[in-house]
Amino acid sequence: MISVITCTNRNDSMKTVFDNYLRQTMKDKELIVILNHDKIDLNAWEEQAKKLPRVSVFQVPGRLSVGECKNIAAEKTAYSHIAKFDDDDYYAPLYLEAAWSAFEKQREADIVGKSSVYFYFQKSNCIGLFPSLYENEFAKQVVDSTLVFKKELLKDVSFPKIKVGSDKKFQRDCHAKGFRIFSTDRYNHAVIRSRNPNHHTWKISDEQLLKGCINLVYTEDYKPLVTSQV
Repeated sequence: MISVITCTNRNDSMKTVFDNYLRQTMKDKELIVILNHDKIDLNAWEEQAKKLPRVSVFQVPGRLSVGECKNIAAEKTAYSHIAKFDDDDYYAPLYLEAAWSAFEKQREADIVGKSSVYFYFQKSNCIGLFPSLYENEFAKQVVDSTLVFKKELLKDVSFPKIKVGSDKKFQRDCHAKGFRIFSTDRYNHAVIRSRNPNHHTWKISDEQLLKGCINLVYTEDYKPLVTSQV
């Protein structure tokens, strides 16, 4: 049973946010969406949410940091585990199932995520693996877009009230408190690099990222390449 939280300040992310949630094969799930912008049309999101199972949408002032938004979303969740979905990446159907399986196998894990991740570059239709030394073992941190964690740890640690880097600081604070982070395999997720260079908060160019990637494949259909069975 996992609660998905997504914070967004982009009105055009609605389809991606809802599709990522609906795609998940896990039955016991819910989605909490926080709209972090004053001019996003809340009614439009709520109308779409009514058509979907266990989806709630809330709007907060745009002046709030993304860290504060994640804390607000987490407070509204009903389940014992929380998965943070980014509003512009790809989460394959078995993403939540695989995370749950990792928690069942690694009883000491408080946070589950990925340190090796696929990047899909829309501009060049290229997918590549950004590798790490930590797969299927405990690590100090995982990639921000892959965070799944036990809700109970929020009694000791919360997301910092900052606009950039809140996930990394959250993980550092968790690690300092003795919570353990487990890095799973690379599959069932892809970080999507937009054609628009101003879209991302991480100010690194596609060219720089590509230099760190291996196993490059040029394709318009990247999803089968990142998908695996649990």
